[in-house]
Amino acid sequence: MTANGDDVKLLSGRQDAYRARTRASLIKSAHKVLAEVGLGTTIDDLAIQAQVSPATIYNHFHSKDEYLKEALEQLWREWLLWAYEGRPVAGDIETMIDVCRKMYRLDPSHTLIGRVLSKTLKDSSFVLSALKDSSTAGFKEAAHKAGLDSDDFDTRLEMWSHCMVGIFQGVFVTKKMSHEEADRALRVALSIWSLNKTQAEKLTAKPIEFKK
Repeated sequence: MTANGDDVKLLSGRQDAYRARTRASLIKSAHKVLAEVGLGTTIDDLAIQAQVSPATIYNHFHSKDEYLKEALEQLWREWLLWAYEGRPVAGDIETMIDVCRKMYRLDPSHTLIGRVLSKTLKDSSFVLSALKDSSTAGFKEAAHKAGLDSDDFDTRLEMWSHCMVGIFQGVFVTKKMSHEEADRALRVALSIWSLNKTQAEKLTAKPIEFKK
């Protein structure tokens, strides 16, 4: 390779790195806007928070929806990494239920994801669409390991997803559901997977602790 070729390769690498840093910065900025404003935010709001022009955002994302969906998905992944405490995210069903219960015990006023959920879950279809790909694969693996009923799996998963969103809305949006009531609703939702009352109660009986 010629010296000019090396220079071009180096320049391209620097440009890619700069673009990646800018995209990551935009995502972090979107988290703040979602926590304060929610999905009703505008591109101008997002650009002001990120201290860039709207054109810069569109250089990285095709639309506002794509931008916000990616921001939501990344925040979700970051939460899962924290909540699983180093364990495989696509682990066992018991751990997944623990993480679910841990999520609706978050203080929505003092955690970023809690504030984001309280603002975004009003539009459940948007949130489900944003998190579908990152959530489905892990749940399928855990469900298979646990031997959960696989008949009409996709239909059951769709019902399960809407039940989970309903519980989170009750906790974070309407604030009409206590943690204990959310646990009871979760036990009912587990019947979607043909789990009986005793099995569901066992899965939701463990005390939930947060790491410091």
